[in-house]
Amino acid sequence: MIFTGFKRKSNQIFFNKNWQELLEKSSLVSNGNIKNALIIVNSQIEKDAVENVLVEILKLSVDKIDCIIFQQKIKKEQRNLAIITPKDFGWNGKVPSEKLKNILTKNYDLLINYSKVENVYVNLLILHCKVAFRVGFGHLNKKLYDFIVKCDPTEISLFHTELIKYLKILKKIE
Repeated sequence: MIFTGFKRKSNQIFFNKNWQELLEKSSLVSNGNIKNALIIVNSQIEKDAVENVLVEILKLSVDKIDCIIFQQKIKKEQRNLAIITPKDFGWNGKVPSEKLKNILTKNYDLLINYSKVENVYVNLLILHCKVAFRVGFGHLNKKLYDFIVKCDPTEISLFHTELIKYLKILKKIE
C-alpha cells in the first residue's frame, strides 16, 4: 500500500527532528544494579534463546525481563504472540498501540536491542521507552545507546561475553 511508505517517511522525519529531546526525556538515572530489563528481538526463537541466557547473566527471574518481538509482517498463526509490527505505530512518531502502552509506561534499568537491521520503528520504540542504560550492536544508530558492542549480530555469545564484562566494570551486575 502506498501509505506505508508515507507513514515510514513521516516517522523518519519525526525521529530525525526529535531524537535528542525524546532521548533526554526517556533517560533515567541508574540507581545501581539491574533489577529489570527490556529486550528487542526479531523472532520467537531468538527471544527464547536470549531470554534464557539473560536470566543466567543478569540473575533476574523471567518475569523481570520484558521482550518485544519486532517483525515487518505477522503471519496468521503468529497473531496471538506479542509481536510488534509497523502497524502498531502511528504517524509522526505516535505509538497508539495498546500492546506497547504497557511497556512504555514502565521504567527499565536495561534495554538491549538484538535487531539485525536498522529500523525507524525500533528506533522510535527505543526513544519512547524509559530506560537507564541502553545497549546495542555496533551497526545500529550509535546516538541512541549508552553502550555499543562492535560485533556481528550473529555473534550473540561474543556480544554476551562483552556485555557481562562491561556491566561488571560499570557495577551494574555482580
